[in-house]
Amino acid sequence: MAANCTIGIDLGGTNIKGGVCDAAGGLLVTHEIETQAERGFEHVFARLLGLVDELLRKAGIGKADVAGIGLGTPGPLSHSRGIVYNAPNLPGWVNVPLRERFSRATGLPVVLENDANAAAYGEYVAGAGKDVSSLVMLTLGTGIGGGIVLDGRLWRGADESAGEIGHMVLVPGGRTCPCGQAGCLERYASANAVAERLVEAIRAGNACSLTADIERGRAVDARQVLRAADAGDALAARIWDETCYYLALGCLSLERLLSPELIVLAGGLTNAGRRLLEPVQTHFQKLRWHLMPATTRITFATLGTEAGTIGAAALARSQ
Repeated sequence: MAANCTIGIDLGGTNIKGGVCDAAGGLLVTHEIETQAERGFEHVFARLLGLVDELLRKAGIGKADVAGIGLGTPGPLSHSRGIVYNAPNLPGWVNVPLRERFSRATGLPVVLENDANAAAYGEYVAGAGKDVSSLVMLTLGTGIGGGIVLDGRLWRGADESAGEIGHMVLVPGGRTCPCGQAGCLERYASANAVAERLVEAIRAGNACSLTADIERGRAVDARQVLRAADAGDALAARIWDETCYYLALGCLSLERLLSPELIVLAGGLTNAGRRLLEPVQTHFQKLRWHLMPATTRITFATLGTEAGTIGAAALARSQ
């Protein structure tokens, strides 16, 4: 068999997902293991190598059948140098020459990429964006990440950190962010921010059906806020609508700056379905200018948790 398969790996702080893709980019097999990040770099590195061996076994192929490995990892990194500068959720991962070490250990070419970029590229080649030439993806979870594909290529920027969409400043002097800025999109429209803003409003004296839960010290999440809004709670409805407004405002800035064909929403917050997408689209249409016909569409990602694996494998093939 010719070397027409590629391996994609999506390294997270909790789990590591991997898959083998065929020449057309289709997933042949997948496998997932715990990261066990608390045990340090060398332990996680050994688990990555073990995952490659398991993927080869499940696919019934050898290394001679593999053209390369794409490895998506969190944290600031250099794609061109193959170095992970600092991965906060992976203790000990500081200035790690991961590409070189992984390539030497596996005997295969390795492409190192930011995990959000890999997921965005996955949606571009095989998901919601497979019929467009440019897209921007926002991952809406505990924070907000993103990736940018322009004319079929990932846009990494001068310092290879482009795509930090969650840290666009939308509210000057606004809510402080762990990144050191104030007013970041992430502090207004992530899943964590939905709950935090509701709790702050309750503690400021606003009436809410979730007040008793807060007073008893129970944790509140974005799902509960949406359920309360749907049940007629005015404060929860306001917080949810503001969240959609801020997301639309972020999308508007992306449209004016990059003019992508598609803005793709992914991550846990998208489990809200149409209760998220429709108000974001409505606010976006109200906010955008009308000097020319609309070209940018907003929709959901379609690959789910496999986007990073597929994207990493596709990047390995492209290089």
